[in-house]
Amino acid sequence: MAEKRRQSMKLEVSRCLDSALNDLILIWNEIGIEENQRDDRQNVVLLHLQNLLDEMVREEKEMKKKLLASVEICGQEVVKLSAELRVARFEPEEDLSILQVEKVLRQRVDALKREKKERMDRLETLQKTEQLLCDILSTTPMYIPTGTVPTDEQLKLLQEHIETLRADKQQREDTFRIAKRNILDLMDLLEQEPNTSFERDVICEEEETFSLSMENMDALKRLQEELEVKDRDNAKLAADITEEIESIWNRLQFTDGEASKPITMSGHKPSDLEVLQSELSKLQELKKANLKKVIDATREEIFIWWDKCFYSREQRNAFAAAYNDEYTEELLQQHDEELVKVKNYHEANKTLLESVKRREEMWKQMLEFEKKATDPNRFNNRGCVLLQEEKMRAKLNKDLPKLEKVLGDKIEQWEGQNGTPFLVDGVRFVDYVEAQWAAHEQHKKIVKEQRVNARSKETEHEMRWGSKPTTPNKRRFPGTPNRTPKRMKGTPKKLRQTPSRNSRRKVLGEKNSELSFSTTMSSNSWKPGRNTSISSVGSSCPSYTDFSRHLDSENRQYCLSSSVVTSPQRSHSRVTGM
Repeated sequence: MAEKRRQSMKLEVSRCLDSALNDLILIWNEIGIEENQRDDRQNVVLLHLQNLLDEMVREEKEMKKKLLASVEICGQEVVKLSAELRVARFEPEEDLSILQVEKVLRQRVDALKREKKERMDRLETLQKTEQLLCDILSTTPMYIPTGTVPTDEQLKLLQEHIETLRADKQQREDTFRIAKRNILDLMDLLEQEPNTSFERDVICEEEETFSLSMENMDALKRLQEELEVKDRDNAKLAADITEEIESIWNRLQFTDGEASKPITMSGHKPSDLEVLQSELSKLQELKKANLKKVIDATREEIFIWWDKCFYSREQRNAFAAAYNDEYTEELLQQHDEELVKVKNYHEANKTLLESVKRREEMWKQMLEFEKKATDPNRFNNRGCVLLQEEKMRAKLNKDLPKLEKVLGDKIEQWEGQNGTPFLVDGVRFVDYVEAQWAAHEQHKKIVKEQRVNARSKETEHEMRWGSKPTTPNKRRFPGTPNRTPKRMKGTPKKLRQTPSRNSRRKVLGEKNSELSFSTTMSSNSWKPGRNTSISSVGSSCPSYTDFSRHLDSENRQYCLSSSVVTSPQRSHSRVTGM
């Protein structure tokens, strides 16, 4: 294709050259230029043509040289920008001409420069925002080497760092506002003014001007904690003074009009503490003037705390001052020290002692339930009382061992930490529980043996003298009418007098009332513990013949018991045990 274009160009140049030479010759003829002059002029034309072509070739060569130089420069720019932007190196296609390569490389350079500018502009904006936040928070900006083009990953990390700084700034601002309010309240409670420059910065300066550095935030936290400690100390001191005032006042036991009741304060400001301390001083003077009354009241309080701490008799006897009748200030001081000692012990082991107390309550409740379970009169209760008691008893039997196990583990841990046994009534808790259970089992065994012995004696008594009457008296339940209802008044007399099943039993009871002997129960139906009178056969009739006289056919029609025999001889053998 190129050869064809070249041949076509040669033909066109030849045609143009021939046409121009023909025109020149024609002009020369018309002018009358001689032949020798025409040769000179033809040489000039040829020279001009040769110079023109040479100039054109030189210009094209220069253009080629510039294109190659541009390719070299653009290639170097591409390599440099690619390295700065940390992107893959661009390589043009191999079959491109010099002009195409130069164009492609120039376009690539322009694109990389635009990307570099965008990154640098974004970096500048982000760094300004980051520096502002870092100045507020007094922290160090994220490190990015100066003069380098940041990567997309670096810009992303910088954006995330800025978001973190913003969150920290918001959190610290909230913390500062809350702490400032708390500090103001605490200083008001402590009746205290800001003394240091930092306290004045916190209280008096605007919130926007306060530096939210970690050092300032830590100092702010320490300031609040110090004020809280002072406030708690004042509150505890006020509570202790109030408790001591109430304790002394209760021990003095003044009657109305004998002395004015001390002033009590609801707050614990320093001014309140001064008032309380003044009242305490007055009561202490009264305490010295009323030693006997105060010491006796203190003893009663000590006894109460001994009970709460489960002190044994030996532990109580160790405090000999409790039995000293010489009322002196030294004796009062000993009582006060013992009271403080036992109170501190209770406070230090409050959780364990309360658990031991709860276990004692559950133990007593279990014993009460077992006592009720052996009461023969418990079936007289109506409603769901027995069912409820049984549920409570089952739950108690399940919860008590659990509590003992958990409490035993806690006490074992306490003993390991303190290196001393935890005493309940003078013994270790485990031994105390084991002793209680052993005593309980022994008691049940004794009660069971007594019951068996009593039942054996009763059986022997019945076999010898006969069973006692056990038919309970008929009792009237709530709601039973005391007289015949009105609807019964119209009933014929004959129908009203028809004996019922219950009335037959009543008739039999009336006829046998002189015997005081029940024939509706066998001798094996009686159980010890019931409140029934025991009447022997011998005491109710002089002989078996007199007794059997009441068992004739006329009386038996109202008797429903299967224990009454028809044969006198068999009845005699059953009663006498033959």
